[in-house]
Amino acid sequence: MRPIRLARLLAVLVCLAQAGFVRAQYSNIQMPNMGSMGGLPSGGLAGAKQARTSALDPGIAVSQTFAGFIDSAVPRNRTGVRFEAAYNNRQPMRAEYLFAKGGLPNTVGFPLPETRVDYQELTSFTEYSWTPWFSVFIEAPYRWVNPEINDNHSGAGDMRYGLKLCTYSADRTIATVLLRLYSPSTRHQTLGTSHWSIEPGILMAYQFNRMLHFEGEFRYWMPLGGSDFQGNILRYGAAISYGQRRPGLWFTPVLEGIGWSVLSGKTMIATSAEHFEIQEARGQTIANGCLGLRCGYGAKLDMYAGYGRSFTGQFWQREIYRVELRYSY
Repeated sequence: MRPIRLARLLAVLVCLAQAGFVRAQYSNIQMPNMGSMGGLPSGGLAGAKQARTSALDPGIAVSQTFAGFIDSAVPRNRTGVRFEAAYNNRQPMRAEYLFAKGGLPNTVGFPLPETRVDYQELTSFTEYSWTPWFSVFIEAPYRWVNPEINDNHSGAGDMRYGLKLCTYSADRTIATVLLRLYSPSTRHQTLGTSHWSIEPGILMAYQFNRMLHFEGEFRYWMPLGGSDFQGNILRYGAAISYGQRRPGLWFTPVLEGIGWSVLSGKTMIATSAEHFEIQEARGQTIANGCLGLRCGYGAKLDMYAGYGRSFTGQFWQREIYRVELRYSY
């Protein structure tokens, strides 16, 4: 039944995207200034061509984004690198979200049951915007995994590909459809999940005024394959930032909250390589709070540095640090 449910979900997302795109296009079209000669816009034929191009491909109501841990709703041309360090993951195999099932016979992940995993990840990313409304992106991570019981490993992680389509734009608000695909491309099986995954979502951004910005996300992660540990996960988050891009040097503090609800799957809780317990992961909820600062120079170059901590009994990692450098063009 999973392929059928996936096909239905993708069909609904495509229909909503097409309807929203057409609606947003017409709601943002502005009539060109008409000249006194022949009803042409000022500037003659060149002006008419420019006005027609602008009408067919209008901009969107929000063009600035500052969040560091949640996905941006703004399709854009950008490239950059992101480094994060996460510590104290006590259930690394939960729902096969971060790591594959291991520690048991005929499994592909860690050879032994694992009590704790720290990891670092350096990700290079590129996003290309075909229009102000639509972009495609690719993310290539490199991981260093430091378990407590199993051996350390490092290498290329699972590749990620995706697209963004802004489907609504009006009154300082935008809403964007996200679709991300995770590929099991890592060379060492302890560095990834060992299965394909897909993640549709809805992203949004709202400008209260020139300085105060809100960004939000709602994502649904679904494994395509995997073991009996794999499960579906809801992710949701919100960010508030204060500041704006300007000529010269600028700074913008960012406060974020992120939550995950595990809807199915299993997890392993181990106290040693010999003592462990397998439990249902369904119903577990994780919440992180994150504080960061994004700074930049002008409109194209910016950097983010942030810290996140889990405030619930369940967590992917107790602490996480992130630094990001990106260039927009």
